[in-house]
Amino acid sequence: MKNYVKEIQTKTAGMSKGDKISYIITYYWYHILGLLAGIGLVVFLIIHSIAVLTGAEHADFTCILVNQKIDDQRDNEIRQSFAASAGIDEKKIVVDSDYNISYGETKLEGVNESSYEKFFFKWRNEELDAVILQESFYEYIKELGGAYRDLDEFETGDLELYEDQGVHTAVLIEKTRIDDYLINETGEQLFLVFPQNGQHPSLCQAFLNYINGETEENV
Repeated sequence: MKNYVKEIQTKTAGMSKGDKISYIITYYWYHILGLLAGIGLVVFLIIHSIAVLTGAEHADFTCILVNQKIDDQRDNEIRQSFAASAGIDEKKIVVDSDYNISYGETKLEGVNESSYEKFFFKWRNEELDAVILQESFYEYIKELGGAYRDLDEFETGDLELYEDQGVHTAVLIEKTRIDDYLINETGEQLFLVFPQNGQHPSLCQAFLNYINGETEENV
């Protein structure tokens, strides 16, 4: 860096301030860009490290809503309601609808392509506990090798289940406690599934109790 500074000072000697700035931008823009990228990476790593150390990234339960209206208020209402029902600290629960995804023959306008990468990164990284999705996206995940928990592992009460090749892999959202929060614009069935590689099956059970209208007191 010192060498670059000396070089610039030598080559811009005698130039006006405006000419110096123009010269630097013209001939050293890629150096400036690299420096800014390096600073950005350092800041990101610092923030990420703080989040890890404080436990901010270690949610006890993460539920993703796919191709629903992105609505933070609605997400928070579900999060707070579930936390109160199950007797869980709401700070350790994530409900996130920022996942509008185009896939297969389903092409949505104005979607953020990073949502697709973010969703499957979290799936592969075993960070997803529950996903609310359309039937076609359920099938798309299967085509990519994704697997769902067998709901016969849980107490599902009178919830209506979807059977896939003899295995109950999804809850039909209609008539559950959270159906009113959701919009079904395509007419497809809406499913609740639990990724097989999810890390918190006990809270999956708590979420099933919650959408079935049960609370910690009457379970």
